[in-house]
Amino acid sequence: MKKSLAVAACVVAVLASACTGPSPTAGTRAGVGQRSLHVVVAGPSVPAPGTYVANQPITSGSQTVAYNGSNTIASITGKVGFAGASGPATLTIALQSAGTSYNGTIRVVEPAAGLDTTVTASFVSVSVDGDNDLAGSFGDGTSTVEFSITTNNTPGIEAAYDTLAGDETDFCATAQQSLAGLNPVQVPVSSITNNHFDNRASFGGSKSSLTPLTTQTYQTPGEFDTAAGNNLAFTDSISCKTRSEDHLATTGVTTGGSDAACSTLNVASAARAFALLTPAEQAAYATTGKTLAFGPDLVNQTGTEWLAPIIDASLVGNTMTVTAHALLVRWTDPAFAIFPDTIRGVHYCTVKSPSWFYWWYTAGSN
Repeated sequence: MKKSLAVAACVVAVLASACTGPSPTAGTRAGVGQRSLHVVVAGPSVPAPGTYVANQPITSGSQTVAYNGSNTIASITGKVGFAGASGPATLTIALQSAGTSYNGTIRVVEPAAGLDTTVTASFVSVSVDGDNDLAGSFGDGTSTVEFSITTNNTPGIEAAYDTLAGDETDFCATAQQSLAGLNPVQVPVSSITNNHFDNRASFGGSKSSLTPLTTQTYQTPGEFDTAAGNNLAFTDSISCKTRSEDHLATTGVTTGGSDAACSTLNVASAARAFALLTPAEQAAYATTGKTLAFGPDLVNQTGTEWLAPIIDASLVGNTMTVTAHALLVRWTDPAFAIFPDTIRGVHYCTVKSPSWFYWWYTAGSN
């Protein structure tokens, strides 16, 4: 009993430290390296205080919080490395949502200690807020572990990721120009209001608008090991709510005559990231034999469907295929003529961030 709960307590502590922190605001990353962790252990079968340390660093790996919709969480999965009591260790998370609880398995492997344990976990109280901070408790009826997690923001570790985070500040306003074929002189980025949301639920309820021209942005945080050996948190994907080309044309501005596919944003982000590679980094990527491919948009019919996660990056053999998630309801579509402009005349895209493409070129493809 004591041993199993000790393992569970360690597992929960590391799980909390593995979670990504606040989603990025304009021009910043979600956090870097070590997560600040607060753990409270209570109960008669728990080992003596001091066994579990706060501020335990992650040494490698990542985790993912997947959503059914704007703020309904479906699963928490991932694999991270951490400093175990006897040396390097790994933690594999596989939790599925069951109403207000999370059930599944957590495996801890610490080779130097001869530890390879899989724990069946039932988290009866887990809350994950809109920017992916976690808080929760785990118990066996007599003992409990309570934890919470916040993230330290520390820009300045790697210059390229800072540069790309700055690019992502106006990503959706620039996407509006590109998707609708707007003339950047006639409709400059500075004339487009671009709202950023730190909360998925609020973003889910937001709408782009024509007057004033306003786009809505949500940056999904991710956590990655970089080629330089750092564990960084930065934007994984970007969701943009923009207006359709034919709706913008009603204002008299020059447009491209049709809506560009969301996949064109992925192509542009990949090119931007590649341009930041040094000649040595470009040569190193070439030696991997890996290639990027851009699949056709996965187009949905409703906002709820569009907000649900998809597999947007899939490696098969040596080819990484990146897929954009889209929703397009043209203003002139007669099937939607009776609907308000909150539903018609919209173009939504979720695409990989420039930061993610830089990571792929320098680390993910190795």
